[in-house]
Amino acid sequence: MKSAIDRARYMMRCREFSEAIQTLNEKKELYEESFDFHYTLGLAFLYVGDTGSAAENFEAARKIKINDANLLLAQAAIHLRRGNTERAVQYYLDILDLEPQNQNAKRALEFVRAHGDYEEICRWVDDGRIELYYPPLGANPKKIRALAAALLCGALVGVLAFHFWPRDFSKSERADLSSLVLSVDDSANARGVKKAYNKALEYFEQRRDNAAQRELNRVLNSAASAGLKQKARSLMSYFEAPGFDSLKDNFSYEEVASQSALYLDCYVDWSGRASNLVQDENSMSFDLLVGYEDLKDLKGVVRVYFDFLPERGVDVEKPVRVLGKIGLDGNNVVLKGRSFYQSVKEF
Repeated sequence: MKSAIDRARYMMRCREFSEAIQTLNEKKELYEESFDFHYTLGLAFLYVGDTGSAAENFEAARKIKINDANLLLAQAAIHLRRGNTERAVQYYLDILDLEPQNQNAKRALEFVRAHGDYEEICRWVDDGRIELYYPPLGANPKKIRALAAALLCGALVGVLAFHFWPRDFSKSERADLSSLVLSVDDSANARGVKKAYNKALEYFEQRRDNAAQRELNRVLNSAASAGLKQKARSLMSYFEAPGFDSLKDNFSYEEVASQSALYLDCYVDWSGRASNLVQDENSMSFDLLVGYEDLKDLKGVVRVYFDFLPERGVDVEKPVRVLGKIGLDGNNVVLKGRSFYQSVKEF
């Protein structure tokens, strides 16, 4: 027979939070010194919106186990709900100290940067979207069973549709690229240019826009026909700007510096130190000393321009990560800043 904690976890995956709370409360005396008990009960309270009871149980769990990433994520969610973003950010940074690749904490930090004002957070709490930044519960077994049944019916319908309905396979998952497929005239271009363009299409379908941009730069910097270059520019218009956690193809400073034209308009995630900071009411710029975050290995200096003023200024005394779009100022590589990250902890 499963324990009360295991049964409650299953109920929570089924989104039966009140039932989970009742199940756990019936065993409260037995599990008084259990981390899993207090964490699970606190999480159930969090999902029903009882942040007071959730905080009480999370504090009890914290006394038993201090450094647990999911517990810190849950406690951060309480501060986030209350609009105390500064405290929430500190918890997220603590999580990243424990688990540098924790995607939940990274996504939450991006949310705070993009939607960190109190009014916006209230709207997310009100319509339930704030739960995206709670510790995940896992897939809902009931929905999985329902989906399996639906897929089975869909498969049967699909077999019939395949045989009897007209078909059109020209649509892609992201955009209709039928107009961008190489024509007979385009195919007269050099073999290497055609290969680069077709690779760009493949990367686009894989949502690897950065890799696609590099291939399109090969086309634009070649002797390709005007028609093919126009198709390359059209494909570029479908690209999406990435975040720190969604950048799939990062390029090193050495790669970019050696062939800067090949990487024009690509995004990079580079770290280092900031120097020569200049900012006004509407913009900010600084020199990024790439690779110099530990004050040992300077790979190069790149000017970073933000055409907006970030909510938090950059601290020249701390390492900084910059996400930016590559540009050229004469022969010099520059970055159009999209975002930057610095730990709030002292070094």
